[in-house]
Amino acid sequence: MTWMKTRMTLSWRRLVMSLLAVTGMMMWLAVPRTVWASVDDAHSFAMEAAVPFVEQGFIVREDYWNGEVKSGQKLMVKHQLFKGNEYAFWLATGVEVKSMELKVYDDKGKAIEMDTQEGDLWVTVRVNPPRTGTYTVVFSFESSDKSEPGVTWALAYGYR
Repeated sequence: MTWMKTRMTLSWRRLVMSLLAVTGMMMWLAVPRTVWASVDDAHSFAMEAAVPFVEQGFIVREDYWNGEVKSGQKLMVKHQLFKGNEYAFWLATGVEVKSMELKVYDDKGKAIEMDTQEGDLWVTVRVNPPRTGTYTVVFSFESSDKSEPGVTWALAYGYR
């Protein structure tokens, strides 16, 4: 009899624990949450955008730039490009944005010829620098959510 009582108590405990777990999970799913994106998310999306370029022979550099920027604020990165190489820049974010802009300028402030592609969370630019020198990569985001304090981003590049 004691054995049966112990077995029923254990079954009852398991049932209660299961119900609590399910109820807790349902409450967790029902609570509205803010979704936070990280720089790692942005870098992952930039690397996804790079896949077709890698298939075309581009070599992805390990170093990349990243951070958080206010909606509408322009950022720029100076980078040495060499004549004879073709470069691709992949800019991505981990949050939904209204628009993204990515351009490459020479030392005189003139945009160099570009091939641009855009996805939901990324934009790419491919350039052939006319001469070796320091170029400026300029980019910005327009946030979809005005309550969002900033947009996380990552900018990666490769060459062939």
